[in-house]
Amino acid sequence: MDKPARELAGETFLNRLVHVINHTIPLTERGERDGIPISLRGLLPPTRLSDLPQLSFNIKSRLEELASKGFSWHIDSSRTLTNILAALYGFWVPSGASRGVERVVILSKGHGSLALYATYEVVGVIPRGSVESEFFVAGSRLQSHPEAGRLPGILVSTGSLGQGLSVANGIALASRIAKKNVEVAVIVGDGELDEGQVWEAIATGSSHRLDNVIMIIDRNGVQHSGHTEAVKPKEPLSLRLKAFNWHVVEVADDPVSIASTLRLLERVSGAPKAVIVNTWSNSS
Repeated sequence: MDKPARELAGETFLNRLVHVINHTIPLTERGERDGIPISLRGLLPPTRLSDLPQLSFNIKSRLEELASKGFSWHIDSSRTLTNILAALYGFWVPSGASRGVERVVILSKGHGSLALYATYEVVGVIPRGSVESEFFVAGSRLQSHPEAGRLPGILVSTGSLGQGLSVANGIALASRIAKKNVEVAVIVGDGELDEGQVWEAIATGSSHRLDNVIMIIDRNGVQHSGHTEAVKPKEPLSLRLKAFNWHVVEVADDPVSIASTLRLLERVSGAPKAVIVNTWSNSS
């Protein structure tokens, strides 16, 4: 008996995702796209937990140096990202590589690109001074929002808020089907949670039990048009996520706490994971 059209369409979609993982984005191998390494494997030296505060300080200092030179694109949104990025690129990504796990970071709140580029400079992925010479320059690697394939480890173009978690789910699901050892961390802004697509993706992650997805929420309490709780209340955020059967942890805004939480989450299976980072103190 022929399969229903809906089931066939679903198989076709998943087959395309698997093709992306196996061919277009060879995550667990050192592939290149236009001469740019797709993976960060081998590019990030591992950082001890005790060294993460210094790494975060260096990122913050670089960000403030850029701000003093007039590079202030969504600067407050970048400021609240520094500890998160230090934990991810100083600890989570390189520690995964040492264990044979390809770890992907998606900056769904792509307007925080300056923090990402400052991090890439500090950890040595791109030369120091790249922001001054390339940021927002037509055709350059450092666009106002991260562009896929222009820098190592940037697999997804972001900036249209609400889409990052859906893409993370797709990569995670296709990697599972392709039997690739891939984990995805997606950084979401708390204002971004107003997007309905985010909650559709939260439901999808739960229904597929995507335990190789970690949603990190930059809970800075501010969005474009005001304070989050005045615009559209997010609380009780933790309980809302738990209602979707996500494993949820709330942490203070320091890189050691964030990295330690990510390490503990390696033991959690059978459910997607959310880390709410309370970055209120760093927001303006």
